[in-house]
Amino acid sequence: MAFLEYIRRSSRSVATLGLAALVLLSIVMMADIAGRELFSSPISGFSDIADLIVVIAAAACFPASLANNQHVAVRFAGLAHWRVREGLDLIGHSIMLAVLSIIAYQLVRYTADIYATGQTTWLLYIPVWPVWVLVTALFILCVPVQLAQVLYYLRRFFSLRPLDDKPLADEQVLPVETGE
Repeated sequence: MAFLEYIRRSSRSVATLGLAALVLLSIVMMADIAGRELFSSPISGFSDIADLIVVIAAAACFPASLANNQHVAVRFAGLAHWRVREGLDLIGHSIMLAVLSIIAYQLVRYTADIYATGQTTWLLYIPVWPVWVLVTALFILCVPVQLAQVLYYLRRFFSLRPLDDKPLADEQVLPVETGE
């Protein structure tokens, strides 16, 4: 249980980083609009900054959405035996784990290539490799988060009795220990 709680808290902290990046982007965007409209002087290279912030914000949301099972899923709850339903959920989460592992591996290769070539943004010549190192780390974090989901659904599949069939939005996949 401690491992699951650690993953859940870590992913929540990472999502907070994504939120902070979006707030920062909003502030910079308002400053750019104000400078453009009031002083006819937009922020030079705003698009470079915005592109980097958006990538970080988007990647930061992935671990939390996986940990809380907040993605689109199609379930055939009433149409199949409960074991079939749990098996399909297990297969879906296993495929997601494989896809995330491939994405993480490819991001490692891409980030190494960006670092080796010294790629920068177009206008401000900001090196982009630090951003991609962070994005790669966030996607690598997705792998153990999704592995925890696979283990959870594996436990459900091998349960001796049918478990409650709650909608995914109502089900707390990674339980929180309250200490009460």
